[in-house]
Amino acid sequence: MKAGPEIPAVLGRPRIYVGETLALGSGKVDLLRHFAQGNSISAAARTLGMTYKRAWLLIDALNRGYGRPVGDTATGGKGGGGARLTPWVKL
Repeated sequence: MKAGPEIPAVLGRPRIYVGETLALGSGKVDLLRHFAQGNSISAAARTLGMTYKRAWLLIDALNRGYGRPVGDTATGGKGGGGARLTPWVKL
């Protein structure tokens, strides 16, 4: 029996729209999950293979879209800085 042509896989990426300015898709959700696990935007970015600037811009877009911060940051110093999700963000 002759095999037919291989059918390519179809990949869908759902998005949730919050108001008119915020789209929450799998990329932002993955970033928030890794951010929560490591308490670090830079570690989350490295894990996902993106630059710190890109991760920070995505977090900033979430902050602006929700009208309140999704993360708190601490300035670096002797003990180092850090970041964590704000209590209202549940994953």
